Amino acid sequence: MHPHVDNLLKKISFIETDMELHKQILVTIPSDQKDDLEQVMQTIADKKQEIQDLRREIKRLDHTAYDRILAIEKGTQQFKIMAQDKRFDRVDTPDESGTCTITLIDGTDVDCLVAAREENGDWMILTLEGEIKQFPHVLVK
Repeated sequence: MHPHVDNLLKKISFIETDMELHKQILVTIPSDQKDDLEQVMQTIADKKQEIQDLRREIKRLDHTAYDRILAIEKGTQQFKIMAQDKRFDRVDTPDESGTCTITLIDGTDVDCLVAAREENGDWMILTLEGEIKQFPHVLVK
């Protein structure tokens, strides 16, 4: 990955967090305060545009990294949809422990962005490549 891409991803993450805060502010503004509503909505729109500009810069610098980002975003959305009707008793991410790995019975380690264990012991993971994989509990240590 191009060294500058990591900095761009950090900027995107910061802007997304800021945008979420502005969305929370938006719902607290009384509907009769149209100027304030419009100002916050414009700020959100500006932040969305800034994210799109940064994404275009990533694509320009490293098309492979850009494709990977798109795959992870698509996988994340699919993971959320699939998780809606499941009950998890454990969810691991690299943010919590620094690593996210499940170990299969055959000794294979599978690295992931998210590993979620269902109450029945089965696992659903989002891989580093943005793929969703499911493993019955009998295949996981």
